Formats: sequence, structure tokens, C-alpha cells
Amino acid sequence: MSINTLTEFLQESKCQFRVYDLGRKVSRISSSVFKKIAHNEQPYPYPIQQHAYIALTFWQNSAQKEHFIWFLKMPLDEQGLMKIPAQSSFIRMVVEAIGEDLTADISKKLQERLAGNPFVFKPGAEKLAIFNAAVNAAFIRPPSSFYQGAVHYFSGAAGWNNWQELGIQGIADLTARLNHDNNQEQLINALPFLPQQPLQSLALCLENQDQISTSLAEALSRQADIELQADHQDSAILLLRALASAPAAGITKTLLEKQFSSELIHNPHWYVGIAGRLWTMLEDETLLNRFLEALANHQPSLFPQLFADLVAIPSLRDKVLKQLRLPARSPALTEAIGVLFSGIKTT
Repeated sequence: MSINTLTEFLQESKCQFRVYDLGRKVSRISSSVFKKIAHNEQPYPYPIQQHAYIALTFWQNSAQKEHFIWFLKMPLDEQGLMKIPAQSSFIRMVVEAIGEDLTADISKKLQERLAGNPFVFKPGAEKLAIFNAAVNAAFIRPPSSFYQGAVHYFSGAAGWNNWQELGIQGIADLTARLNHDNNQEQLINALPFLPQQPLQSLALCLENQDQISTSLAEALSRQADIELQADHQDSAILLLRALASAPAAGITKTLLEKQFSSELIHNPHWYVGIAGRLWTMLEDETLLNRFLEALANHQPSLFPQLFADLVAIPSLRDKVLKQLRLPARSPALTEAIGVLFSGIKTT
């Protein structure tokens, strides 16, 4: 039997696995959904530039071996389906490099050869820290040695200006354990006092967490308003992003609507942050229309890139295309759509 998909390969190797998206946010994809993705039964839900950026951790229970991780950048077709020939090529390269036992000890030379695989990518330091924290929490492993330092800092005991030794891994560990050690309450109390650097690092970690309580979501929204009033635009944008996975979507929507009426609509990072992290908010067609109108009017050079990004997301595709047919739109949006069809690049 020929093996053409990643899930077939793992099953044949008697491996269990868990999959995380590492492209937009660090978020788990269930094994059953990923099997459908691998077999082209549904499109990849979080594409970036026609690729799926995934972390695949796998293990063999029978051998009681450690977990192994592949960071994969798999190409998608125009419909968002994961290309099966690419999966087959990756599998062939792995077998040539290390054989069929995926969890066997391999030499340094072979490890380097596998690392040179064109379908393998290296995550950035922040994404890697957040992924490590998520996996350790999911498998009930202890956090890193940096965790206690983060807990100590956000309790206020160290002094708010003594953040220089605070590592991203410790903050990621803390946000992956929001329901431990009174962490949510500590963060609510800490938010008004945090200097911009630890506030921004905290927000980057929180955007991946779906265990944010309503109380913490409200505190993040209040702090975003404060940062906006102080013209700390980057912090205000990141605090909106911090709510990207929060269950209290109404709080996120209210904050987003406030920011639509602010100076942030002139900041390109705001549009990139929404498209990259808060795209689910744009499933509301009124918000989607406001977003595209503001983008066309205030950041027209970004319009082709972000339009292409949003239209590739399966949950948004039909709604984004529907915007092209709306008769009532501003001259700027009409012009931006015309540029899309003409293929002319804006300057």
C-alpha cells in the first residue's frame, strides 16, 4: 500500500499525534479534523500565503519514548487543500533520511539532513515559546524554570520596573496556565501598572489562549482604552489582539468597534493584526464591510495583500467575495476593488 498523507504515515508508524497551527495563532487542530485536511476532505482553516504552518508532535506509547516534533510548512492549492504530492514528497524524504521508525535515535548528520527538508521551517522565538508552553500544559508536564519568575513579577512583588530579566518563555508558561496559581486574578491586578515592554509580551502570549475569563477580557479591554488615550498605539493594538481567542467575543467586538472610530485606523499594524489574529470577528459582515472600507480609505497599499489573505480563509471566503458585489460602497473601496481586478499594484 502506498502512503501519501501525513496521517497515513503516522498511523503506519504506530504513532499517536497532536497538531497545532503555528501560522496565525498557536491553536490546536483536532486529530480528526487534521485527518480530513490531510486527505483533502476539507481545506486548511488557517492559511497564510497558500501554506499551512503546523507543529506536529508525535509519540509511540508502546515504546514509552519521548515526544518528537516536526515544524512543517505545507503548500496549499487554490482551494486551500493541502497538496497530497507535497505530503508524499515529505514522507519520502523522511524515510530516506531516518527510515520508517520515526522515533528512532538518529545521528547528528541525519538530523541536519532532515532539518534541510524544504517542507520544514523554524518558528520564531515567541511562537516557539508559546508552543512549548501549550504542549507542556496539555500533557500535564511541569512548566519551564522561567515560570516562577513570571508569576513573581506579575504578582507585583518584584516591582513593576524590574522586568528586564523576564523571559518570553516564562510569560508563555503563565498564560498557558491561566487557571493555575490564581494567574488570571494576578494579571487583572497587574495590567494598570505594567510598563509597555512586559505589557506587549503578555499580550502576544494571551492572543493564543481560549481560557481567558470574562473578568480578564474586560480588564484587557479597559487597558486597551487607556493605552489608546495615552497614544500608545502599539500597546492598544496588541491588547485587542490579546483577546483574539477569548470566549467573550462580545467584549472583543465592542473594543474593535471603539477602535474603528479612533486614530488606529491610520496605523497599518492595526489592519495586519485584525486580519492575522482576529479574522473571526470579520465573520460579522457589517464589521467586515467597515474593515474593508477603512482599509481602502486609509491604507490602500495594504488592500490587495490583506484582501488576498482574508479571501483565502475558508470561513470568510464567501463573505469577502460578497463584498465585491455590494452596490453601496465608497469611491476608495470601488477603486481598491478595481485595482484587484486590473492586477495593477498600488504604490
